[in-house]
Amino acid sequence: MGYHVAIVDYVRRCPGSYFRELARELQIPVGTLQYWLGRLTARGELYVLKLMQRPRYFHFSVSREEAEAVYLVREIRLSPSLAPRLTVDIKPELIKAVVERYPCVRQDLVDAFINLFSQL
Repeated sequence: MGYHVAIVDYVRRCPGSYFRELARELQIPVGTLQYWLGRLTARGELYVLKLMQRPRYFHFSVSREEAEAVYLVREIRLSPSLAPRLTVDIKPELIKAVVERYPCVRQDLVDAFINLFSQL
């Protein structure tokens, strides 16, 4: 399987991945990944969303509204202070839908809540 197919397949299954996560999970050299992400975004197969500091990649089939929900849910694990924003900015039914549809998003949400509860 070529790098481009592996990248598109991974981002389709696990939307909202960031650059270092893709490099680590797919074991693709950084320069090669940078090249292919540039090509795939230029061709419209993937797009980048940057709501905070970390750009995240999405398959073209994911709507902007859904991508924003995924972005915030996945970012909470790395920045727990975003938790209040998630409940204010995103409709609960949309959060539920993306968590059910994408196992990686579900895992990030579980990890975030475990982290928050461990701090209490």
